[in-house]
Amino acid sequence: MVIRDASPSDLPLIREILTSANDAPYDIAPVLEEKCFGPGASGPPRVRLYEAAGIAVSCGRYLRLLAVLPERRGEGIGTALLRDSGPAIIGAEPGNYFLPGVTERAAGFFTRRGYLETGATWNLHADLWSAGDLARAPRPDLETPIDASFLDFVRREFGNAWAFEVSKAAAGFYIPDVAFAVIEANNRGLGSFGPTGVAKAHRGKGHGRTLLRAALAALARRGYTRGIIPWTDALDFYRRSCGAEPAHRFVTLKVSR
Repeated sequence: MVIRDASPSDLPLIREILTSANDAPYDIAPVLEEKCFGPGASGPPRVRLYEAAGIAVSCGRYLRLLAVLPERRGEGIGTALLRDSGPAIIGAEPGNYFLPGVTERAAGFFTRRGYLETGATWNLHADLWSAGDLARAPRPDLETPIDASFLDFVRREFGNAWAFEVSKAAAGFYIPDVAFAVIEANNRGLGSFGPTGVAKAHRGKGHGRTLLRAALAALARRGYTRGIIPWTDALDFYRRSCGAEPAHRFVTLKVSR
């Protein structure tokens, strides 16, 4: 098998592969370039192609994407691309991810090749037009530029990976030195919320809910009818705060050695 590095000039071919081979519950076309060639917190990605049949994208220790055309599955292409990429972790890449893991259906492919499940998480969906006053933009004053002080707060309270992710966001919402939220830091064009966080000293006072609703209102103003709240186990909080419900469950894995 001939596996080679890919470059942005290969995007038409990559688009054909991923459009046909995408088994994820979201459209990959709007975020294809971001997922294939956008950096992660670990640095630039490595994109590998097998002819016109398969692709793997990894970044540092993480596998970001692996896809093989349906009609070419069973030929060992996915196994070869996985071996070539050599990731230690499947899913859960900080800073740039399409999904926060793999679907439960896809997890078997990796366990049969020596990976162990390490956990699971959820993507939630919030209906932006039936969630009370979201479309009327509560607290629009909270939307603010993502400047140095905003990023310094995120880095200090939540670490460099979150600060990297926040720096890419389409819009930010901030209570200075207390709490923050952003939209479309990942998967811009799909209507995603987060990351978000409240400093430890200020938790339990409603700041997270306030910023959540302001951020979802901003998604509604941008024309989205559904907000995606990815990579979370806080199901009760989001259900109470905006009516979000679990939509898809994802599994993370690591190499067993």
